[in-house]
Amino acid sequence: MTEGSSSSGNATDSERDQCGGILSAIIGMFSFFTMLPVNIGWKEMNAMNRKFWLVPVIGLFYGLLALLVFTVVEHYTGTLLAAVCALFTVQMFNRFLHLDGMIDIGDGLTVAGKREDHLRALKDTRIGAGGMATGLFVTLLTIAGMYSIGTAELFLFVGVSCEILARIGQISAAAFGTPGNGMAGDSVRYTGFSGLILASILAIAFVAGTFAVGGYIMGFDWHLFDACCIAAGVSFAVAVFWGFVMSRIAERNFGMVNGDVLGATNESTRAILLLVSLIVISVVA
Repeated sequence: MTEGSSSSGNATDSERDQCGGILSAIIGMFSFFTMLPVNIGWKEMNAMNRKFWLVPVIGLFYGLLALLVFTVVEHYTGTLLAAVCALFTVQMFNRFLHLDGMIDIGDGLTVAGKREDHLRALKDTRIGAGGMATGLFVTLLTIAGMYSIGTAELFLFVGVSCEILARIGQISAAAFGTPGNGMAGDSVRYTGFSGLILASILAIAFVAGTFAVGGYIMGFDWHLFDACCIAAGVSFAVAVFWGFVMSRIAERNFGMVNGDVLGATNESTRAILLLVSLIVISVVA
């Protein structure tokens, strides 16, 4: 089923139909989207799929993890190495799940031919030039964005918020997409406009909380704080829009939004939001 799952293929229909609440959904997400040794069953898996709007919780977790790594490494070495280590830690802790989706999408989009050809390249286990180039470009763009943040203090505002809002890109792609038959099919199927609204409220609350706590700890530089707030607001709108764009690209080329599309959306949204945030801050601050 998934890593960390305690369910087996011999589960009864009644066990497969079990669905938990919000806590079960969060437990399921930490089992599926992280390397944490969390054992789950059908109740948690079904809850995760039906309440996919809770995924900003995972964004907050990875944002804080990236902040911790960036702060420690930047203190003892330099900003570039801190950016590389922060991204690698997030990717590794995610078992490179989203990066794998980004590479698969790159292969699927760059192949010539009809929809069947795009799907065949998407599902091919081999990595082609399109996938390698796409994965490398998005990774380098993300590292460059993290490096350009410059300080751990600013990373608290920009890096963490971009990690949270990257999940809004995922939710937007799921909300506007057609589900496939794969593992992520139910996540897309049960994420409509209402799911996008709930995820947006949750993400905004997380970003606002991060800004409030960070500003209190470091002391409010109101000019920079205002610039970061504006950057976060623009990033939220960009995340929703980019998720919609990714869903349209996926529909046209693959006829569906599957797990690879959601993973690619997360990786590309993070990179774009870092760039957007830095541009907005440089203009406003």
